[in-house]
Amino acid sequence: MSQLALLGGPKACSFDRVETWEPDYEREIALCSQIIRERAFSNTGHPIALEFEQRFRELVSGTEFVLPQNNGTSTLIAGYFAVGVGPGDEVICPTYTWICSFAPAMVLGAKPVFCDLDPETLCLDPADLERWITPRTRAICVPHLFGSVCDLDPIMEVARAHGIAVVEDCSHSHGARYDGKPIGSIGDVGCFSMQGASPSGKPVGAGEGGVFCTNNRHYYERVLAFGHFNRYNISTELTEPPLTELTTATWGMIKFRATNLSLAIGLVALDSLEYRNRRIKENYDALLGLIADVECLRPVKSYPKAENAGFYGNLRLIFHPEAAGGLSPERFAAAVAAEGASLGGRNYDGYHLTSPFSTGMAFYDDGRGVISPQEGYVPQGPGSLPKAEKVIPNILALPTMIDPPDGYIEGMATAIRKVAHHYRDLL
Repeated sequence: MSQLALLGGPKACSFDRVETWEPDYEREIALCSQIIRERAFSNTGHPIALEFEQRFRELVSGTEFVLPQNNGTSTLIAGYFAVGVGPGDEVICPTYTWICSFAPAMVLGAKPVFCDLDPETLCLDPADLERWITPRTRAICVPHLFGSVCDLDPIMEVARAHGIAVVEDCSHSHGARYDGKPIGSIGDVGCFSMQGASPSGKPVGAGEGGVFCTNNRHYYERVLAFGHFNRYNISTELTEPPLTELTTATWGMIKFRATNLSLAIGLVALDSLEYRNRRIKENYDALLGLIADVECLRPVKSYPKAENAGFYGNLRLIFHPEAAGGLSPERFAAAVAAEGASLGGRNYDGYHLTSPFSTGMAFYDDGRGVISPQEGYVPQGPGSLPKAEKVIPNILALPTMIDPPDGYIEGMATAIRKVAHHYRDLL
């Protein structure tokens, strides 16, 4: 192979466009135009809104209650509120995730407690849960990160043994399954994000939006009363005392309803979800087959019962510096990028080592706050989550590809193999 492009050689991979798939713009325009003409932006009983709810209920089949929201973060706030998270409680979450997996619980007055990763899957390590459980633990957050499904059987077993709720964060993984069941239908509540738009946004992208799912009517009604005042059917949906005493204004604390423009875009995204998930998986497997002998790169593994899908935020690889003479993952990725191929970084650091969680920074000017030493928050600190601390710095990411141009997968593999072959030139 010729000299590395990073050092002045020719590129191994040159493409003006790396994705040819496009959404159904005409259907998006038609549905949004209908809403605009009818001035039905916030009509929760509109046919488009009801069709979206039904289609999403089919996606998470076996789930009785599906409730669209205005974004994924509000959906997680609603999920934590539903299961009773409140002031002084603790919520366990893996340290490697997006902040919105656990920060919504802090709005309710709870504190995050971080647990370790399974270094082969980058998912929550079920074996590390019990050591972080205290009498204040109210919930476990299970993020199915980047489309990788967590090992739910042992997680649910620990949760049930301790009477702790499980909140599935499904923001990256629409369409994924565990033991044949859709994610979002297995924990006590499931929370989906619909940020962005296809193909680069969340798997069911809607600009902004989210979906709350549960089979527990009590949780569903709590969320209705929390953030869905004046919903079209709320007077008949609130059936549990004392919620039956409420007017259609409910508690009136906050407004989480989705706009119908978002649901229209999300409805179109649902049409192509199965195709996109299948094609991303096929292309990922094809690329992995072409770089299988690159010793410094290894794909993350999946659990036997997991059917990964969604794949938001790219597909993770684990870089092994010892197989490349101690080369850093950042240097390796930069060299691949110079060859004309995309190889991203880890996206997130371990939050137990990141401010404010590493310092106990207070939220309020007078020193009060749910994350502060004065309120009993003790940072976990370096060494507390050894598996995560070892693997996170070495995470890299391959792009998700639905319909790449002919030759791009082969070109990307050539770029990666070229850099791996010449790694000594980068030391």
